[in-house]
Amino acid sequence: MNTVRIAAVTASLVVACSPAVAAVPSAAMNKTITISFTAGGTAKDPDGRTHPFSTSVTRTVYVSSAGRLFMRHTATANTKGHESRGGDFDPSDTRAGKGSFSFQGDRLVGVIPYAGGARQITATFDGSFSSCTASVIEGNAGSGSFMRKGPDGVVREISNATTSGVSCSIQSGNAFAQ
Repeated sequence: MNTVRIAAVTASLVVACSPAVAAVPSAAMNKTITISFTAGGTAKDPDGRTHPFSTSVTRTVYVSSAGRLFMRHTATANTKGHESRGGDFDPSDTRAGKGSFSFQGDRLVGVIPYAGGARQITATFDGSFSSCTASVIEGNAGSGSFMRKGPDGVVREISNATTSGVSCSIQSGNAFAQ
């Protein structure tokens, strides 16, 4: 194949695999959505020790004027050391664990996979995209537990997973540019 054909095939695949901009409601464009909650439960360390945990989690999603989603994740352990981790992701980021978000009508739905489980985050908007409510569901593959990396970077077995204090807010503009 020559270089022109390779470029054409690559461009076709990028378009075919990209989320459809038409699926993003125009009222959501150029807005930042922030979903926060506390995740808790029981964690089993690699050495077998179990203990309760509580982590403050925030997912921020900016919807560009072109309909692309940009995300920021922060998780802070509610402990003496206040370990934190997080990162920024764009729609083409392929790092494991970042999760994916997409619009389904007037809802923004995100799925964050874990070994043996997943978290689903859903934001539902009013008709003008000026307010939102959110829900968070923790799920597992039937074993009652799943593996998840904590804010300190250690992978632990999680059981009795709960979420509380779920909130959602929306603002005009790009919060990442500030």
